[in-house]
Amino acid sequence: MTGEKDKNSLDEYRKIKSEMLFDKVNKIFRENPDNYIQKLEEIGFDYHEEEDYEKIEEDDATPQNDRQEYLVAYFDGKHELCEKTLRAFLQEHESAHPNYPLIRKYFKAANQRLKDLLLFGLDQDPINIDLLNDLSFFHEFRNILEELVNRFISACRQEKNLLNFSEIVQDFYYATEPDSYDALSKLKELFPPDTEKGENIEFVVVELLRNRNESGHIEF
Repeated sequence: MTGEKDKNSLDEYRKIKSEMLFDKVNKIFRENPDNYIQKLEEIGFDYHEEEDYEKIEEDDATPQNDRQEYLVAYFDGKHELCEKTLRAFLQEHESAHPNYPLIRKYFKAANQRLKDLLLFGLDQDPINIDLLNDLSFFHEFRNILEELVNRFISACRQEKNLLNFSEIVQDFYYATEPDSYDALSKLKELFPPDTEKGENIEFVVVELLRNRNESGHIEF
């Protein structure tokens, strides 16, 4: 009985301590909105931005198999781009445990050989959504808006499956909206409303408006 009583007392103490800490943290955010990091560190928190964690992951990342070693060798200029390189990249994409930090650091460095690989892949498979989205991610670190727009337009022209077409349209919008590019208006010019793709674009517009955060705004 004494042991159970001690355990209950310890649990109660931990609960009270946790609640006090929660209140203290809330007070810091409320009273120090411009200086909360320093105040959190003063009470014992070790604060890290999300990007810091990613940087640590990327710095520590090493190839874990032959495929990853081959890709790193390509990115570092040790062999030329070929079908094998593209195949290895796509296999890494599809693997159960892709080495995201290892590949991500080449995106963030805007590695030219990575860009060449993505374009090489899209030359062969212009409607590959994974490669299109990878090119969009690359664009976040090096402005390639014209090439990105051209690749998305090419994909929209060539994709015959309307479900996939809808996904590409939405990805096109989200990839270029931060650059103030009006992807939806451009697609409306290319695909009249009396066509299947034109009707699909109108549906996507409605869905985007419906899902858009109240603070956001889409102009058409």
